[in-house]
Amino acid sequence: MVVISQVLLCCDPAFFGVELKSMRRLATTLLISAGILAGCSAPAPKATAGAEALGTRLTTMDDLVDWIRDNAGDCADVSRRDPAELRTFVGPDIAARFQPHVSEWATCRVSPEFPVVGLFLFTGDEQRRFQESWHSAMTAGRIADGPAFAFGNGFAISAGFLGVGELGLYYFRCGSLDPRVHQVPADVAGCVFANPEHGHH
Repeated sequence: MVVISQVLLCCDPAFFGVELKSMRRLATTLLISAGILAGCSAPAPKATAGAEALGTRLTTMDDLVDWIRDNAGDCADVSRRDPAELRTFVGPDIAARFQPHVSEWATCRVSPEFPVVGLFLFTGDEQRRFQESWHSAMTAGRIADGPAFAFGNGFAISAGFLGVGELGLYYFRCGSLDPRVHQVPADVAGCVFANPEHGHH
C-alpha cells in the first residue's frame, strides 16, 4: 500500500505543479545571483597614463589638506588664498601658467623645513589644459624646463622635493629624460610625469 500511495502521489498533477513552481523559483534565484556576481566581479581597469594614473583623484581642498596630513605628518595653519596672490607667491611667469587652470589654492605649514607649502586644485579637464599650456610655452621658448611643483591626480603642491621625495608625487617634464627614471606618460604627447625617487622611499 505504501508503494501504491507513493506512485499515486508522484502521478498527481498537483504534485508536479508544486515541484515545477519550486524549480522555477530556484532557477530565478540562481539567475539573479549570477547577475549580481557578474556586476560586482569586474572592477574598472586602473589607468596607466595621464593624471588618472597618479592615484586617487582629490577634488576638494579639505581632501587635499587631509591627504597631506596623513602622508606628511602635518598641514597646519591652512590659509585659503585669493587667486591674485598667486603672482606674489610663485612669480608672474609661473602664475601665468597656473592661474587660468587652478580652481582653488591655499597654503599650510608642513614642517620647519617646509613652513609654507602651496596647495593647488584642478577641476574638470584643467589639469590636462595646464599640461598643454606648459608644453606650448616650452616649445615656444618662453619656459626652459618643467615646473618645480609636484603633481598628483587633480592637484599639485609647490614643494616639489617634499612631494616627490616623501609623498610619492611626480614632476611634470617634457622632452628627453633619463630612461632610468620612473615615468608615467602624461596627458600631452612628448611629456611625462616623473619620479626619480621611486623605489627609494
